[in-house]
Amino acid sequence: MGTSTLSRFQRGALAQLVNEGNKSYQVMADALGVAKATISYELDRVKPYDPELAQQDADRKRRNCGRRSMLTAALATLITNHLRLTWSPETIAAAYNLSTASIYNWLNRGWLPFKLTDLPNRNVRQHRVSENRGKFTSGTSIEQRPTTVNQRLAFGHWEVDTVLSSRSESRSCLVTFVERKTRLLWAIKAPNRTAKALNTAFGKFMGAFGPQVKSITVDHGKEFANYQALEQDYQIKVYFCHPYSPWERGSNEYFNRRLRWFFPKKTNFSQVTTDEILAALELINQRPLKIHHQQTAIERFRACSD
Repeated sequence: MGTSTLSRFQRGALAQLVNEGNKSYQVMADALGVAKATISYELDRVKPYDPELAQQDADRKRRNCGRRSMLTAALATLITNHLRLTWSPETIAAAYNLSTASIYNWLNRGWLPFKLTDLPNRNVRQHRVSENRGKFTSGTSIEQRPTTVNQRLAFGHWEVDTVLSSRSESRSCLVTFVERKTRLLWAIKAPNRTAKALNTAFGKFMGAFGPQVKSITVDHGKEFANYQALEQDYQIKVYFCHPYSPWERGSNEYFNRRLRWFFPKKTNFSQVTTDEILAALELINQRPLKIHHQQTAIERFRACSD
């Protein structure tokens, strides 16, 4: 059975057969190895027959075939604005009844003014710098943390960590707090990672969230060495992860990376203002989360606080 399309070479051969004259459609079809109907359709498209014009017409129709893209200028602006707010393509798709695959396809084709590599956590390998800060071994192990806390069923249990400035620029850092059930993120700037600075930052945190704090989970960094004062002053429980086990504070690690999208590595936090930190926190906490069925962390936190 002959094919139903012609190549550029076959169109040139067809033009030669037409010029020879006295050739039936069937004879020309057999000579080119295509269907008789293909020859009839081809010669009807361009009269008098010109292989170059026929090829241009075929190329134009091939470009216009298939399903048309639903990406309009307004939709491209909407998607791009939300990508710049650190929304993932999956989150945008769920919020606006789009296809996640389509958004990635538009990014890959360059149809959106946003680079695929600029997506948070996209193609970034996490290299953990070896720690040179002091550590201690006392404290209540995470193994003793209640099951309801481990399964994120109970509200008011936080993970705490620090995000550092460039080591050559400043000792300033952010102390970050993530509520395990709702995934609300908070951050407070501290001048360094000493236990005294941590306790001061924690006092500010408790001033804002005191009634919603029942326990914290931390690592064995020396900034948490004065944990007994925290337990005594605020009547909370402090749990310690196992050494070199960042996955035991998975939410903290994840949202620290989100925070790094606004404050990349080598940021000097001594030059970052409180307003800039609050603006970043608002954007992160207002982003719909799949685990919350597209509700935001702030919405879930308020619901649990009522």
